[in-house]
Amino acid sequence: MHIKAEFVTSVARLDQLPDEPLPEIALAGRSNVGKSSLINRLLGNSKLARTSNTPGRTQTLNYYRVSPPDIRAFFLVDMPGYGYAAVNRAKRSDWGNLIEGYASSRPTLRGIIQLIDLRHPPQPLDHSMSQWLRDRRFNSLVVGTKADKVARTKVPELMLKIAENLNIDSRDTMAFSAQSGLGRDMLWQWIVDMVA
Repeated sequence: MHIKAEFVTSVARLDQLPDEPLPEIALAGRSNVGKSSLINRLLGNSKLARTSNTPGRTQTLNYYRVSPPDIRAFFLVDMPGYGYAAVNRAKRSDWGNLIEGYASSRPTLRGIIQLIDLRHPPQPLDHSMSQWLRDRRFNSLVVGTKADKVARTKVPELMLKIAENLNIDSRDTMAFSAQSGLGRDMLWQWIVDMVA
């Protein structure tokens, strides 16, 4: 399936949010968890989202318009990574206000995908994000990234540990590999269900 996708805009302030009333799916996760790589693999374009080995590269809400052949168009929104220690406190506060303001003011926001590096247990900020999503009753999915970096036989066990650690239903989790494509179809189906 060919998916047409394009970068639309970077948003640093709430008054810059797009007016186009498309459904939105947002990606949240710690810095360097693999959000850009996931976007590129999911949408079949290795150059769409800029990947970097430098944590904290994404400092704005980055909007991508996705136009699949079989469902209505939607925005995929890459949020700034949380937990990057090298960013000063004021900047982290600005990001927090941007994310909070965005999520609480967008009636078109249909779901948030929280990414967690499968190789490490959820960190305190992962717990905070997970609780924040539950408190606001967002449709959410936890995706364990970098599944290709662990033995394939360990993936189900690690995903179960993430679910238990975050105190969420394991059916609200899935593993993903930007390298092999593991989980791509399952993630795409979740998004389709959310934007339909």
